[in-house]
Amino acid sequence: MRKLIASDFDGTIGTGGQLKKDIEAIEEFRRRGNLFGLVSGRNIAGLRKMRERTGVPVDFLMSDSGGTCYLGERLLFCAQASKEVFWPLVSYLMSRRSGLVAVNRVDGSDMLYYRHSDGREEYTPRRSEWTERSFPQMSGLFADYEACALRAKELEALFPRLTALPNDDCLDIVPKGRDKAVGVGELAGHFGVEKENIYVVGDNFNDLAMLRSYRSFAVANAPLEVQKCATMGVIPHVSDMIERVLKEE
Repeated sequence: MRKLIASDFDGTIGTGGQLKKDIEAIEEFRRRGNLFGLVSGRNIAGLRKMRERTGVPVDFLMSDSGGTCYLGERLLFCAQASKEVFWPLVSYLMSRRSGLVAVNRVDGSDMLYYRHSDGREEYTPRRSEWTERSFPQMSGLFADYEACALRAKELEALFPRLTALPNDDCLDIVPKGRDKAVGVGELAGHFGVEKENIYVVGDNFNDLAMLRSYRSFAVANAPLEVQKCATMGVIPHVSDMIERVLKEE
């Protein structure tokens, strides 16, 4: 039966200088007719750039914390929050002293707001060019994971049509009910891959939903709380995971 591996990118692929070994394992996995891809909180442009820079071979790219998925250049799905919450959410993040507000857009580009340590504010593009729009993900930057978790609870109470995903010092905000687990399930349904043949691997708190939902691994550099959620254990590198998965064939 065809298998599918969905891997987080940052902090997961190529850890410990093992990128070449991970790529070789991925190539062998795909040669056997299986599917491999990346799942990230990055926007699609940033994820494409990192994939091209590293040379990781993929069948799919899933960005925006599972909200957007591409098969090559073909858009498979893109879940978006309503434009009606755009300005209220931007205002909320700024009022909570977020050092960064990043708005991912469907075309892969970002609208960015920075608050510098000296109090200066910077907008990219210019503030006058920011326009109300629907979006797959908006992110804010706070002091640490605890601060993000606190803001997540507050935000979901204020914005019931949104889901807030704490990840270290970054709070990723997506349409209600979206996360990496939902995105992987939607992708697997497209390819007709049964749940028992879905494997995932990650290293951080925004991977928890998919780690709890599928046959999962955590890399050794993941926080202990994340490692405990990996249903198939902790592995040093992605190549070690693939070796175990292939042995099950």
